[in-house]
Amino acid sequence: MKNILITAGGTSEPVDSVRSITNSGTGRLGSLTAEEFAKLNSVGSVYYICSKTALKPAHDKIRIITVESVDDLKNAVESLLHSERIDVVVHSMAVSDYRVRSVSTIDRVEEALGGGVELEKALDETDLRKSGEKLSSKMGAPLLLLEQTPKILPCFRKLAPNAVIIGFKLLSNVSRERLFEVAKKLMTDNGCDYVLANDSAEISGDSHIGYLLGKDGRTKRLETKQEIARSLAGVITEDNI
Repeated sequence: MKNILITAGGTSEPVDSVRSITNSGTGRLGSLTAEEFAKLNSVGSVYYICSKTALKPAHDKIRIITVESVDDLKNAVESLLHSERIDVVVHSMAVSDYRVRSVSTIDRVEEALGGGVELEKALDETDLRKSGEKLSSKMGAPLLLLEQTPKILPCFRKLAPNAVIIGFKLLSNVSRERLFEVAKKLMTDNGCDYVLANDSAEISGDSHIGYLLGKDGRTKRLETKQEIARSLAGVITEDNI
C-alpha cells in the first residue's frame, strides 16, 4: 500500500500577536487531489498538510495536519518523513517566500541611525515586537523588514529519496515558453519527477489550465481542477502522462 503526502492551502507569517501576512491559497486543488488518491485501492494513507483555513478533503484514508507558518510546515514535513514511508509527494501549498524579521517606525529608526548604527541593525534593534504584544494602531506607518523563508521543496528528495515528487510552479501572464522553462528548472533543481505549471491568467473558478510536465519530457495539458487532480493521482498507475 502506498502512502501519499499532499501540502495545500497557503502559509501565514505573523506580524504581531494578532496580525499576519498570508496569500490566496485556498487548498481547493489539493483537497480534490487528496480525495482522488484516497479512492485508489493501492493507497493506504493520505497525509494532508494544510493551513487552518484551507479546504479539507473527506475520506477515511486522509489524515489532516494543520500548520500556519513556513517553520510549522517544515517541522511537520520533516517529522512525517522521518516517521512514515512516503511514496508520493504533491507539494501544492502556496508557501510564503518571506517572513517578518522586524517591525519599526521611521522615527525610531532615524534615532538609531543618528547614533551611528547601520540600517539593518537599526531595524532589528528597534523591533516593536520584542514585547510580544499587539502592535499599536497609533504608531503611524510601520516599517517591516522581511527575510526569506526556508525552501520546502528541496526537503522532499533529501528525506524521501525514493518517492515520486510533484512540484508546482505558478507564474502570471507569461509566455508558454517561459512558463515551461521555469517549471523545468524547478524540476531539475529540486529533483522532481513532475511539475504542474500554471499561469494565474488561466485560472478562474472551475477553469484551471495546467500543464503536467514529466522529467521524461512529456507534457499534458489539463483544463479543470478535477482533471488536474485525477492526473496527479494517476502518477502511481501505468497510464499517467
